[in-house]
Amino acid sequence: MEKIAVDQAAKDYWSNYFKEYGQMWVRNIPRRIKAEVRRAMKASSTEGSVIPLAYEVADDGTLSIEAAFVGKLDDKDAKVLITAEFDDNGILKSFDPTRVI
Repeated sequence: MEKIAVDQAAKDYWSNYFKEYGQMWVRNIPRRIKAEVRRAMKASSTEGSVIPLAYEVADDGTLSIEAAFVGKLDDKDAKVLITAEFDDNGILKSFDPTRVI
């Protein structure tokens, strides 16, 4: 699913109407966390889901996300806790995976 605000007026409308929740609708955050898990864990294949656990938007627009990956890495069961940080333009600034299983 892809959500695109048509113009700045639409972004402003949703951000003002739903506040922080609306800001999440119109942010340009890449949906690449699962691919980043594969790269960081040096796996050739990933099957599973990324489940968001918590997030915070800082005053400067930085988005911090905590999530969990549950599935398989190279056909082995895996659970990975993830902390990721995006700048206000949606660019991934930091990614810290911790494999639990």
